[in-house]
Amino acid sequence: YVHHDKCYCALSEQVEHHLPISACWVEGKNYVYHADTNIKSKFNSGSLTVVPTGVCQVELKLPLAFLDHDDKKNAGAACQLPHINEAEGYFTEHYKWNKLTTNVNGIMIANFWIEHVGDLDVLNHHSGDCTKITFMQLGWTGHNKFKVTGEALDHQGNKVYDIAGDWTSKLMAHPVDATGSATQEAETIKCPSHMDDTVSADDAVKYAASNSIQVPRTPFVLWKINDRQTKNNTYNLTTYAMSLNDKPAELVPYLCPNDSCFHPNQHAMETGEYELADTEKSWLKNKQQVTCCCCEQGELKA
Repeated sequence: YVHHDKCYCALSEQVEHHLPISACWVEGKNYVYHADTNIKSKFNSGSLTVVPTGVCQVELKLPLAFLDHDDKKNAGAACQLPHINEAEGYFTEHYKWNKLTTNVNGIMIANFWIEHVGDLDVLNHHSGDCTKITFMQLGWTGHNKFKVTGEALDHQGNKVYDIAGDWTSKLMAHPVDATGSATQEAETIKCPSHMDDTVSADDAVKYAASNSIQVPRTPFVLWKINDRQTKNNTYNLTTYAMSLNDKPAELVPYLCPNDSCFHPNQHAMETGEYELADTEKSWLKNKQQVTCCCCEQGELKA
C-alpha cells in the first residue's frame, strides 16, 4: 500500500493459511512499524469472537534534542538506552502493544455491530512508561457500549494521565495534576501540517524537531474520528479503508500484478453490486482452478 501524500509504504501478507497467520511491515520517513497476527475465532450464541495473538511494534526516529527536554531529565534513569545515530541526528524509541478481541454481534438477527473488548497495554521500552487502556464490553443494561477508559503511567508506576472516551468518536486525556475545573471542556491540539512527500529521512527528523507539540496541562483530545466519505460508501468505511483497493492511474505502474486492488469483485462488493461481485468471484475462482490443473499436468511453461 502506497499513498503519495502520506509519506509511507506498507506491505502485508498472509504467510500461512492454517492457522491463518499474517505479517506486515510499514516504513515511513521517521518510523518503522511491524506486526504479526495469528487469528483464532469461535461462534457462540449469535456472535462471532475473533481473538488475535501477536504484537504490534513501532520504532520512532526522534531528534536528539528531545533527550535534553526537561520532561526527559526529570523522569529519571531510562529503563533501556536508546539507539543513537549521531550522524543523522536522531535516537530511536521502541513501543510495543498487544491486540484486542473483536466481537461481531447480531449475526442471527441480521443487525450486525462490532465491539472491541479487552485491555490494550502500550509499553515504551526506552523510558519504561506504560499506557493501559480498557475497551469495555456492552452490559445487559446497555451501558458501556464503545466506552474506553485507561491511564498513562511513568516508569515508576505513577499515574500521569486519565484516559476516557469512545473508540467510535474520540478519546480524551486528563492530567492528574491538571489546572482548571473538572468540567472543563477538552482542548483540541492543533497538529502540524503533513510533510511533503519529497523530503528525506534526515529532513523528516528535522521536521519533527521544529514541529513538536507542547502537551497542555489541561484536558485535551488525544484522538478524534475523521469525517467519512458518503458517496459509494455502502459499509460506512473509513477513508483509509476505502483507499486500500483504490488504484489511481499514477500508482498502477508501481503495483504488483496480484495486488488486491486489481480484483473487480472487491470493488463491486464495496459499491453494493453484489451480483456483479458474485460473477467476478466465480470467474476468478474457475480461472485459478484451471491454472492450477495446468501447472500440475506440466502444461504451463515456466
